[in-house]
Amino acid sequence: MEFYIDDTRKFYNNDINWHWHKEFEIICVSEGTVTCQVEQKTYTLHSGEGIFINSGMLHHFTAENYGVMPNIVFSPTFLAPGESLIYKKYILPLENAMLPCVIFKQQTWQKHILDLCGQLFLNLASPERQELLIHNLLSEIWLIMTEHLSPEQLTPRSSVLPSHSERMIPIMLEYIQTHYAAPISLTDIAAAANISPNTALRYFRENIGISPVEYLIQYRISIACKILRESSDKIASVSVRVGYDNVSYFCRIFKKLVGKSPSQYRTEAKSSVNFPGKFS
Repeated sequence: MEFYIDDTRKFYNNDINWHWHKEFEIICVSEGTVTCQVEQKTYTLHSGEGIFINSGMLHHFTAENYGVMPNIVFSPTFLAPGESLIYKKYILPLENAMLPCVIFKQQTWQKHILDLCGQLFLNLASPERQELLIHNLLSEIWLIMTEHLSPEQLTPRSSVLPSHSERMIPIMLEYIQTHYAAPISLTDIAAAANISPNTALRYFRENIGISPVEYLIQYRISIACKILRESSDKIASVSVRVGYDNVSYFCRIFKKLVGKSPSQYRTEAKSSVNFPGKFS
């Protein structure tokens, strides 16, 4: 289980790049407005709203101005052991469902979930976490959410075969996110999915809207931003860690994409985000 408070202002271009993971994720917007893309659908989340993202779903966040998003990423087996009746009856059906996400607005049962998320995130942000309370709050959120899902929303993924591009994109993203520090090319990215460079280019543009190399550059810069925020490493060291042996070239790319030098970015990113802990 991991807890984060993401502020889009601390990411390149207010953009949290396309990614996926096997864990579930619950995100709430505590400040600003965020555009969330999950698979092929786009949602706008305002302050006080939230979203559950299912296991294995491609997703991406961006903001025109800014957005602050406390969020929790947790394994499907966090709520109950994989061999238990609770897991098989209440968790596995949603984990295996085609449903990519569930939106939480300030209305009816969704508002109740948002109130519970506020309690959950306050506890997670506290230096004295109460693990049993965290588990109980997540369990209550899960129960309310699954009680309001229709049988159609729980249609198993196995009943509909994903397209070839939908199967290949996660493989190529994982390759980039694992090897971004190495001198990889479009050919390398395509080879990871056993497809041609032209096919890789087409799949990325159809599903993500940019080329594989553009994604690689953006991912490298997003990692550089994280290192600059969280460490005092020299700029030359950061450059090498994200795949650029030439620090001057790295600084030019960074300034072109972020709009400021790495040093200036680090100075401005030092201000911390206060967690408001309220979703109403």
